[in-house]
Amino acid sequence: MRVYGTGLLKGLKVTFKHFFDRKLTEQYPEERPKLYPRFRGRLYIEPEKCIVCSICVRTCPNGVLSLEEGRDETAKKKRLLSYEIDHQYCMFCNLCVENCPAQCLHFNHEFEWATFSRDQLKVVYQGPAPVEGKETPAPTAVQSQPQKAVTGMGEKEADSPGPDDKREKKKEALKTALAKNPAKVLGRYLENQEEAPILAAFLQNQPQRADKLVELMAEDEDKARKVAEALLKQAKKQGLGETGGESR
Repeated sequence: MRVYGTGLLKGLKVTFKHFFDRKLTEQYPEERPKLYPRFRGRLYIEPEKCIVCSICVRTCPNGVLSLEEGRDETAKKKRLLSYEIDHQYCMFCNLCVENCPAQCLHFNHEFEWATFSRDQLKVVYQGPAPVEGKETPAPTAVQSQPQKAVTGMGEKEADSPGPDDKREKKKEALKTALAKNPAKVLGRYLENQEEAPILAAFLQNQPQRADKLVELMAEDEDKARKVAEALLKQAKKQGLGETGGESR
C-alpha cells in the first residue's frame, strides 16, 4: 500500500532538526570567513622578480594581462616599466601563475570585489626603480598592448620584436623553468606526468638533447611531445625507471 506524504515528512524532519539548533550569527566584516590555502582571490605580481618574458601575457586566454617594458641603451637586460591586471575579465584559471618562470605571480585571499566603477578593477603596478648611484638613461618603451589588442590598419610597429626574437625569448624562459623545476615542465609533454622525473634525470646527463628538446618546445609542441616520449623510452631502457620512482 502506497503511503502519501513521506517526502514531506522527511523534509520537515530536517527543518525541525535545525529549528531547535542554536542560532549563530557571524559579525561580518569583523569575523572573516575561513579560506583554504589554495583559494584564488585577487591576482598580484611582485614587480622586482619579473623578468619581462611576456609568457603570462601570451598564456592568458582572456587578455587580462598587459605590460610595458623598457630597455636601457647601455644595458642588454630588459626592465619592467608597468604591469596592468584587468580583474573584471579574469576567470581564475591559474595558467599565468603556473607558467611564470620567475614565480612572481600569485593569488591572495582577497575576495571583496565591490567597486563603484569597472575601472577600479584595473590595477597597474609600476616596475622597480633603477639602482641609485647609477646613471641610467631614459628607457625606451617596447610594447604596451595585451594579447587581444589588434594593431590598426596593418601598420607594423618599428619597435615590435620579430618572430626570431620571440622564439629566443621563449627558449630562454623554458631553459630557466627547466632548470628550476624540470619535472613540472617535462610533465606537460608526456602522456603520463608521473614519469617526468625519469626523463628529468636522463636529461641531466644529456645537455645537448635537453637543448634540442627546448628548441622543439619553442617551435613545435607536437613534435616536442613525440621526442619527449622517445627520450623517455631510452631512459627506461638504461634503467632510470627505479631512480625516477624514488625521486617521486
